[in-house]
Amino acid sequence: MGTWSEDIELAVKNLGGVASLSEIYAEVKRVRKGPYPSSFKATIRGTIENNSSDSAKFKSNDIFFSVNGLGSGVWGLLSYIHNTPEASDIEDGGNETPRRETQETYRILRDTRLARQIKLLHKNKCQICGKSIALSSGESYSEAHHIKPLGKTHNGPDVAGNIIVLCPNHHVMLDYGVINLEIKKVTTHENHKIQSEYIEYHNSNIWQSR
Repeated sequence: MGTWSEDIELAVKNLGGVASLSEIYAEVKRVRKGPYPSSFKATIRGTIENNSSDSAKFKSNDIFFSVNGLGSGVWGLLSYIHNTPEASDIEDGGNETPRRETQETYRILRDTRLARQIKLLHKNKCQICGKSIALSSGESYSEAHHIKPLGKTHNGPDVAGNIIVLCPNHHVMLDYGVINLEIKKVTTHENHKIQSEYIEYHNSNIWQSR
């Protein structure tokens, strides 16, 4: 039997790298043999908080993160959060220097920490079509879209309710207002709720205005 932190870490790994406390409790019981103390749930919560710099109780190893904005009790493994992989043609190669031109583009990929957490929660599957891109590295790829865009003009917030996980095709479609959003057609997760105000904003200001 491992330590509490080792068994909790294993349980979260088995759950895909992020899970609610209720899921973690059940999975720890599966990987850790009993008997269990009467303070079983409190022990798990305390161990997670002691090993997370997101907690005021942080003491030692930074193993877990709190998925901010997704409701209380959703935790993940820091080791599972990766920056969005860059395309191979971003780096200049060969002997020739490519000609560079300044262009004004509307589409900006925002890879905030919260966005990466939510992509992990959805296992990098598009919330519209359900597809995920498998990379040669073994990683899966998706993009996080802020429904009410960040930055000037729109000034949307970086909050969970304003983020939707997409494949590149649907990301472009939403960025350029090609399609509208209907919550009943979006795959949801019990720990990630898209707020209707941002869907309404997209449909009124991004889709209908284009």
